[in-house]
Amino acid sequence: MEDNQIQELWNEYKNLLLSTKRENIEKLVQWLDESDFKFAPASTQYHNAFKGGLLQHSINVYNAMHDFGHWLEFLDIPEESVIITALLHDICKVYCYEVSMRNTKNEQGQWVQVPFYTWNEQEPLGHGAKSVMLINEYGVQLTKTERAMIVNHMGFTSNDDERRVSKLFRICPQSIVLHCADLEATMMIESYDGPQRFIDKMVGKNLTESLKMLKEKQQKTININGTEYKLAPEDAVVDNKEIIEMMVNQDGTNKIKTVKVYSPYGDGLPF
Repeated sequence: MEDNQIQELWNEYKNLLLSTKRENIEKLVQWLDESDFKFAPASTQYHNAFKGGLLQHSINVYNAMHDFGHWLEFLDIPEESVIITALLHDICKVYCYEVSMRNTKNEQGQWVQVPFYTWNEQEPLGHGAKSVMLINEYGVQLTKTERAMIVNHMGFTSNDDERRVSKLFRICPQSIVLHCADLEATMMIESYDGPQRFIDKMVGKNLTESLKMLKEKQQKTININGTEYKLAPEDAVVDNKEIIEMMVNQDGTNKIKTVKVYSPYGDGLPF
């Protein structure tokens, strides 16, 4: 990712955190700004394994949480908690990645050295629990629900005791929302084949927004022989003199398709 893209994402990330007006949030934002957080990857190879990947992942999780808007409302998860938990759940990865070099063949078949990321955590204090520790270290107070959400955001994909994970999910179902948003971002949007599958669909910041935008972008009219016709629903009745069927050359090819359009004069005729 280019530096200007990273800076744009960082501005969005920073402004979201500061908008919570949580006490001491400025100190935490300053530490993140001065750390390698903005430029670190989200993983060594599985998802967003590139410069700026961790920052982008955090914002992806924030956006993905809004795909579960009905659960946010039902479980009384305020926007402030969405921001705090989504954007800070993975700060445990700060100062954990190093860049190493390895030999590989390029397209010309020549051996060249290329950089790759390795994991070298100096304080292995857990995952979600470590993020909570760092947040507290900079004086930002979390609610009990926010603590549970961050600690349990890996769910059963973590190495934690399954009984503890299961109990925390039952006690704090809000943590399921962050976990699902993290899975959506990691496994669907950011995985190696995920971006290729979603690139034509993800036109918004999250699935909910993308679906809305796609529906708005759907073609409402069609040009037939130089005349613009308003498209009718596929299940519209043709013989009511308001709806007519017309043959159209599909996408400039030789394939012909039949479409239902509104009769311009309401008499069942296209002229």
